[in-house]
This record gives sequence, C-alpha cells and structure tokens, in this order.
Amino acid sequence: MEDITTHHTNMNNEPYIDIHCHALYGIDDGAPDIEESLRMLKEFEKLGFKKVVLTPHYKNAFHANNKIKRSLFDNLVKVAKEKGINVELYLANEVRISGDIVELLKKDEITLLGNNLFLELPFTNSIVNLSNVIYELQEMDINVIIVHPERYLYLKKEDYEKLIEKDVMFQVNYESIIGTYGRESKKRVKYLLKNNMVTMIGSDSHKHDAAFFLKFDKIKKKLIKLVGEYKFRELTYENINSLIEEAEEKEK
Repeated sequence: MEDITTHHTNMNNEPYIDIHCHALYGIDDGAPDIEESLRMLKEFEKLGFKKVVLTPHYKNAFHANNKIKRSLFDNLVKVAKEKGINVELYLANEVRISGDIVELLKKDEITLLGNNLFLELPFTNSIVNLSNVIYELQEMDINVIIVHPERYLYLKKEDYEKLIEKDVMFQVNYESIIGTYGRESKKRVKYLLKNNMVTMIGSDSHKHDAAFFLKFDKIKKKLIKLVGEYKFRELTYENINSLIEEAEEKEK
C-alpha cells in the first residue's frame, strides 16, 4: 500500500515559496472562510514555506475587484500574524484568458505580482487569439506566466516552444508529478521539466488537506530525482523570490 503520509517538517531547513494557491478566503473555490485559510497557511509553514502568493481566480463567477481582494487579504495578514503564523503573504490573481484583460487591468479589477500576470487557459479548447493577448500584455510591460501548462492537453510540443520563444514563463503544479491531474499531465510535466521549460512550481492548493500537503515529501523526492537538487531549489525558491523582490521594489 502506498504511503501517503508526510513528515510535515522541512528536514534541510531550506525555504520554499508558493507562487500559486487559493488560500484567500471567501472569494473563489478555494478556502471558504478564514479558518480554512489559516489551516492552509499552517500547513505551508510546517513544510518550510516562508512566503506564499495568494492567487484567487478571476473568471466567470469569481470576479472580485481589487478593493474586495485587498480588504480580505489585509484581514488575513492581520489574523495570521496574531495567530503567530510565520509566513509572508503576497496578493495576485489567476486570471482566465479573455479578450478584455487589458480593459480589466485599466479598471483596476485584477491584481498583478509586480509586472507579472498569472494567466490561465481553458482546459478543453485552444485559444485562437492567444498570441494577440500575450502581445498586448507585453506591450504594457507585463510579463505573462501561464499557470499549469501541463494541464492543457490540446497544446502540442511546438506550442510550448513557441510560447517560450515569446518570453512566456511556465508555472507547473507540484501535484502533476504524482498524477493528480491524470497520466497525460504527468507525462507533460516531466517533458517540460526535463527540457528546462519551467520557471517555477506552485501548489495550486485549494484546501489544507490537498495532496500537495499530504504527499509533499514524495513529490519533492520525485522532482529532485527528475531535475536535481539545484534546479529544484531554483524552481521552488530562487526564481519566485526574484519576482517577489522585483514586485516589492516596484511598490517602493
């Protein structure tokens, strides 16, 4: 029987940063309330995550504007600090691609991490004007990070290559390596990692008992076996920390 437990400790004391999660409460299909947000943050802390970027969905029914998001975020930061949770929090959005992204940015509806936008594509059908959207965003000096590209099964190898050529960054999910999203996504994440096409890895966690938290040791072991210790640290800390530091510099 497969062991799904974890030590819930970071044995090497090396920090991690999560770039993609749904721990901001009451705003999408992630944490429904602040209690669940706090449970998730405690799990991150146990695993050795020092910083977490909260990326609530902006799509369909989930379209809270920046004022609402900031209010919830500020409250979560305050309560987490009061509870002694030692994790630094940052706010962004996972934005479903649409033709009005530029307009949403101008209206202050969606949140960037510095100059970085986390872009989600549809899961079942390709986007004809993807290149146009990326071009428009880059013209505004916005860097595009496509989240979990391994889950868009209509993308071909040449599609990934073309996106990389356009300076698009890829953020894959930790759980893909253990097959949470199916065999094909697992195969694709291995391909992207082996071919050095990934910029960062994120949890995409929606609750405190997600497989990411329960199986982190197993996930980490598989990733290190695939890319090596140095690359693993780059994808789970260094590259993400650089984005956060640039965002902090921009806000000064």
